[in-house]
Amino acid sequence: MKIFRGEAVTTAVRELREEREATKRRLGKILVPTMFLLPAALFLLAFTAIPLAQAVVLSLQRWNGIQPATFVGLRNYRLLLEDEVFRQAVGNTIYYTLATILFQTTVPLIVASILNSGIRGSTIFRFVYFLPVIISLTITGLLWSMIYEPNFGILNETLRALGLKSLTQLWLADRSLVLPSIIVVSIWQSLGFYMMIFFAAMQSIPEDLYEAAAIDGANSLQRFRFVTVPMLRNTIIVVIVLNTINGVKSFDQVWVMTAGGPNHASETLGTYLYRTAFGTLGSSNPQLGYATAIAMVILAVSLIFSVIQIRVGQNRNNES
Repeated sequence: MKIFRGEAVTTAVRELREEREATKRRLGKILVPTMFLLPAALFLLAFTAIPLAQAVVLSLQRWNGIQPATFVGLRNYRLLLEDEVFRQAVGNTIYYTLATILFQTTVPLIVASILNSGIRGSTIFRFVYFLPVIISLTITGLLWSMIYEPNFGILNETLRALGLKSLTQLWLADRSLVLPSIIVVSIWQSLGFYMMIFFAAMQSIPEDLYEAAAIDGANSLQRFRFVTVPMLRNTIIVVIVLNTINGVKSFDQVWVMTAGGPNHASETLGTYLYRTAFGTLGSSNPQLGYATAIAMVILAVSLIFSVIQIRVGQNRNNES
């Protein structure tokens, strides 16, 4: 009887020890990753989550940056719906974003495909196309402002030299031309960045697929359509999402080139936010609470469009 009791005690002690060891292993699996993630989590909390929460609170207040803030609830958001300039900025932003998504996805994809085909001097072309990317957006805006200058700018001067004086325009002063002119600058500046993304992704496409398509009689255009594009679907989604976010929060080039003019014809959400937050062209009437409400709209639109595009891409992948 004592022997049985001794064996039972020994078994219980062994099970207790095994349970403790299993608990330690589970804690180790949790604690080790947590310790690695903790610095990044604290960084995100301090510089993203807390400021975001403060911005949400500020969007519900009226504050000029000097006097104490006054809580106004959803008044700022209600005023946005009644603000004609805000509605125009939304329309311009949508137009700018859709145009940049279209051209800054298709043009780099085509250029990358051509360079990936093995043409002579592709390395030099990649370098040349990537050069505008390293120029700051502010410098790019100033450079193209001089190019578009109606009297002495190189664009109109070139048209005059070619005998095409009738095609000269007030590129940044014409309400119908100002946004297309800025879009051209955006395409020129970002072409190399997105081209390199597509070019890098093309390196992972197996050559066997192209060889099989060639054996089946597919020409270069058909190989691009039925092999390259489907294999780059996830990369295309990433580029579209990046273009969407950059389009919705566009500011630098637009502000440097036109400051939202003429007469708000190129006003975007970003420029209107800046104008509202720090006063209209230097005036002393900042509306920081109202501007923060605009910032919340920009954030919400960016998140919504990005989630929609990612979901659509995932559904297409599942269907294929």
